[in-house]
Amino acid sequence: MACKDFNLNLLAPCPAPSHPYWEKLNNVYGEPGFYQTVLSLCRALSQYLLSLPKLPAALHIRADNAALISGFTRLALELVAWRVLQDQVPLSLDLQTALSCCCLALQQPSVWSLLASAACVSQACSVIRCVRLLIQAVCKRTSVAVEPGERGWRGRGRCRRGQVDAVSTDNVCARKACEVMAELVDALQSTLALGHPRNSRIPAFLTPPLRNVVISLARLPLVNSYTRVPPLVWKLGWSPRPSGELGTMLPEIPVEFLQEKDVFREFLYRINTLGWSSRTQFEETWATLLGVLVTQPIAMDHEEESHQEEDLERTQINVLAVQAITSLVLSAMTLPVAGNPAVSCLEQQPRNKTLKALDTRFGRKLSVIRGTVEWEIQAMVSKRDNVPTHYPYQAWDPVPSLSSSSIGTLISHEKLLLQINTEREMGNMDYKLGQVSIHSVWLGNNITPLREEEWDEDEEDETDAPAPSSPPTSPINSRKHRAGVDIHSCSQFLLELYSQWILPGSSNSKKTPVILISEVVRSLLAVSDLFTERNQFEMMFSTLSELQKVHPPEDEILNQYLVPAICKAAAVLGMDKATAEPVSRLLETTLRSTHIPSRLGALHGVLYVLECDLLEETAKQLIPTVSEYLLSNLRAISHCVNLHNQQHVLVMCAVAFYMMENYPLDVGSEFTAGIIQTCGVMLSASEEATPSVVYHCVLRGLERLLLSEQLSRLDGEALVKLSVDRVNMPSPHRAMAALGLMLTCMYTGKEKCSPGRGTDADLTAPDSESVIVAMERVSVLFDRIRKGFPFEARVVSRILPQFLDDFFPPQDVMNKVIGEFLSNQQPYPQFMATVVYKVFQTLHATGQSSMVRDWVLLSLSNFTQRTPVAMAMWSLSCFFVSASTSQWISALLPHVISRMGKSDLVDVNLFCLVAMDFYRHQIDEELDRRAFQSVFEVVASPGSPYHRLLSCLQTIHLVTSF
Repeated sequence: MACKDFNLNLLAPCPAPSHPYWEKLNNVYGEPGFYQTVLSLCRALSQYLLSLPKLPAALHIRADNAALISGFTRLALELVAWRVLQDQVPLSLDLQTALSCCCLALQQPSVWSLLASAACVSQACSVIRCVRLLIQAVCKRTSVAVEPGERGWRGRGRCRRGQVDAVSTDNVCARKACEVMAELVDALQSTLALGHPRNSRIPAFLTPPLRNVVISLARLPLVNSYTRVPPLVWKLGWSPRPSGELGTMLPEIPVEFLQEKDVFREFLYRINTLGWSSRTQFEETWATLLGVLVTQPIAMDHEEESHQEEDLERTQINVLAVQAITSLVLSAMTLPVAGNPAVSCLEQQPRNKTLKALDTRFGRKLSVIRGTVEWEIQAMVSKRDNVPTHYPYQAWDPVPSLSSSSIGTLISHEKLLLQINTEREMGNMDYKLGQVSIHSVWLGNNITPLREEEWDEDEEDETDAPAPSSPPTSPINSRKHRAGVDIHSCSQFLLELYSQWILPGSSNSKKTPVILISEVVRSLLAVSDLFTERNQFEMMFSTLSELQKVHPPEDEILNQYLVPAICKAAAVLGMDKATAEPVSRLLETTLRSTHIPSRLGALHGVLYVLECDLLEETAKQLIPTVSEYLLSNLRAISHCVNLHNQQHVLVMCAVAFYMMENYPLDVGSEFTAGIIQTCGVMLSASEEATPSVVYHCVLRGLERLLLSEQLSRLDGEALVKLSVDRVNMPSPHRAMAALGLMLTCMYTGKEKCSPGRGTDADLTAPDSESVIVAMERVSVLFDRIRKGFPFEARVVSRILPQFLDDFFPPQDVMNKVIGEFLSNQQPYPQFMATVVYKVFQTLHATGQSSMVRDWVLLSLSNFTQRTPVAMAMWSLSCFFVSASTSQWISALLPHVISRMGKSDLVDVNLFCLVAMDFYRHQIDEELDRRAFQSVFEVVASPGSPYHRLLSCLQTIHLVTSF
């Protein structure tokens, strides 16, 4: 593409090369330094947008600022595209910076809404064209989707020509933007799909932001209805009459076109990828999918071979329709914006309860320090499903959760340390069984789990008096109407429709294909997360129980969904005695199956029923069977987890940890000891033998057991030794995860050793034995700083000051900290400088400034002996800044650290400035002042920084004497 083909507005024909417009464009975009300035501003804007959730409302984006952000984002993309057209290939980092900024800007509702307005059509068209141009440049193809001949782009030509004739030429560019956007949406399946052969030329770090940008742009009203149309529809002859101000709005696709399986599959891909933006669009999509479903006969009436293919085709379309309706309904669960996959992910309500230990004095300290480590672990190993940009520190799970302590109280997921479901892979936002806990269903919908003995007395009350509504702070409380959509009616309709298909004895159930029955049960299992009334779960339980009675147990494909669905409904209803016995038998039978997915479904069912607080008799019947299953299977695979089904291992671990935490007396000490031993084997195995996902799952489970105080002293000591050993692993993310366990072990041990301490002063005077043990542990941390990767050293240096303050008297650690800072074997002195600073500031804050002064004076000679002189001067500068009581001097620390190893004039001046500040404001005694000077007199030589400092000190004396 030549430079003349590019136009900033993209609405008017491109001017001739000699046109003054091009000269002005070249003057602006080609100005020296302009490109780098824009990219620097992109980085700054990105950090601001990332920080918005933590900023007060006064600092959020105002309407006038939204226009500025929108315009600047467009400018950044146009500038990068302009350089591509000028054959000035941008760096990958520059592309990443501009695209990430655009991605984050489009995720802001105010910015996106502005771009979606009629006044900003030219901006939207420009951004769309620039994104397509950049993708073409990166993948070095003229088409970003599959080849035109493969998808029938030419087949659309007749329709497009007819459309263009009907409108003025002023709208041609808007129509062109629709076609470009449709091409980009097609590319999401190929060029922009990780792992696809056509994606091989696009760097992996550019694919997520590009995908997110394309999805956000495809949701703009200008192009949305066009991009939802599968290319095959044009080939089949659909010629709709466009509407809207710019003639780009298309009606819903007629049902007869969607009865073609390939067309329907493409349509489903688009609605799942792009979501919905309003109640009207949701309802139109809902009606379209139901239209496809009801026009296809459910029963298989033909036995002739000639009709079997037709029956199979209809069944496949019905299965696709059920899957699509399920996805559409579940999209109402996405937060913070329902139906918008570019900024939202499915709501999670973890089954794990809030850990009371984190509310204690030591628990709060652990939450801070362990939370820091958790962020770093997330940055290293999370799947980042909901994080399209490369920035590491973000709200990983932007999902509010209900507190178990008070009705409707919301807790930010950032504070839910170790509360996520144990079996869930970090950062994985896909729908999983257990997505919504049983307790949250009870709490959010005011469903009371009635036992057998409560039916008679409560049935009348339940009928006469409506249940009080939960406070509006609960996210679940709005499930009946989300984003204006009547989700309750949708879920109720599906429940009744599915019951007609699968309920034994009904006319439709007799010849319903088995594959469709399985899909319906699978759909019901997911959609039930949005049920809002008790009678819905009652109907679900009775229908599925009847189906289970008449369906052959050999149908393991159905059983893998049927068993957890029955257990889920039973758990919500309360598992009274009449329900518990058949459910327990069903679980016991399924756990003996040879079909792994069926056993996996049974384990999920176990988790559901365990969460409903089992009656004592039910627990005695079910838990021994489950315990035996877990212990035998986990022991068998602990040495070679990688050879076994990973999801099965994860769910087995989750069940084991949940039972040990919530049913400790029922499982017994023998089971607990066996599981702990097995976990130790899995954690101690090689990286090849134990996959990372399992490794992190086991560590999180063990940490919860420690904090819930369900482990014996011997088990706790074994975990301490194991965690210290694992911290020394070469793998950074495994070492950091083990560091989390080690910290939890130490802080929980500290709490147990000092239950009666009531003042913070007592915390600084631990007994000598605990100091020795803690010093051994802290040596591990210093070793990790010295031997680890830079990001590991950064993590440990962030938590080290607080850790030292919690476990050691200051005099016991100062020598170690300063020694590490000065050590020639320390590859990361810049990180140790921050440790020194925080330790000194803590001493100042606790009124121990004299100790800081004494340690500085005592250590000066060690600093001056360091070589080369530039490093010695830098170390002293950091030391004096750390020791300063002036907020202005303290603010210099980041700048001083950034000058490591340099000895320019500015560095000498800084050194003298901070040294004189210490000399004037923190040394009171004349003997100390003489000692300070004498240290530098020994090493001073003409021209050295020390000689310059002595001259400055002499000036101070002259001024004082005068």
